Amino acid sequence: MKKSLSIIALLLLTGSSLSAAQTDHRSMLMKDMRTMLEAMEQIQRGGLYSSTEDMKVGVKKLQGTLNSLESEDVKWILPKDQKHAFAFAQKSAKMLRMYSDDMIVSIETGRMDDALEDYTQLLKQCTSCHIRIRNW
Repeated sequence: MKKSLSIIALLLLTGSSLSAAQTDHRSMLMKDMRTMLEAMEQIQRGGLYSSTEDMKVGVKKLQGTLNSLESEDVKWILPKDQKHAFAFAQKSAKMLRMYSDDMIVSIETGRMDDALEDYTQLLKQCTSCHIRIRNW
């Protein structure tokens, strides 16, 4: 009887530890998603008000969150029933990094049309991921 109770207690503790770890990963990733949204808003605001400095700060903020999308941690928020969700998230992160790097170059060389096109491509990557992975 004592052995059975010990096993049950161990299973409950293990389960709650996994649940807590999942909650921590999820909350961290969701915080990064909110930061990405704020970064995109800052880039857009900078573009609309001709503030290249705001745009660059927004790009750096966005790039600061990409590590979580590029890591294995992103699996904590991806749907388990979608076979290629992780690969798609990785590809999206790679494209976000590429377009944001290009945006910095465009801003620094004074090519605002190209920078705003990069913003459009960033937004398309966000939308594409949310449509496919979140089933919107």
